Amino acid sequence: MVEYITTDISDLTMAQMIGANHVPSLASALDLPRGSSIVERVYKFPNEEQISVFQSAPNPVGAENKDQSYSPLWRVVLVRWAERTTKRELKSEEELLAAEEKREVALEVTNIVVNCPVTRSVKGQSLKGVR
Repeated sequence: MVEYITTDISDLTMAQMIGANHVPSLASALDLPRGSSIVERVYKFPNEEQISVFQSAPNPVGAENKDQSYSPLWRVVLVRWAERTTKRELKSEEELLAAEEKREVALEVTNIVVNCPVTRSVKGQSLKGVR
């Protein structure tokens, strides 16, 4: 599990719901030419069954990050459990995609973009600027 802070969201309703800045222009990050995306996916459970699952995270956190796919901009993918499915914690994108393949969850890709930088790694390392 990583720690993060959500500061900005392109969708007004979601921004109001969690108390983040409403920044409609973040959605323009989705309009880049094919193959040049600057957004990653974050899997959000709208009924709050569990915490969000991030596609990637800096490794390590900070200036020495080696994960070149990491971006603090995330495209929200809503995750809904199928009826009659035993809910459990899904900890990775791979687990989510496997659950989707088994029809245990439905994934809804949205046009909502959030600015949500990772501030602490799975190993507990935090950014020096975190206060």
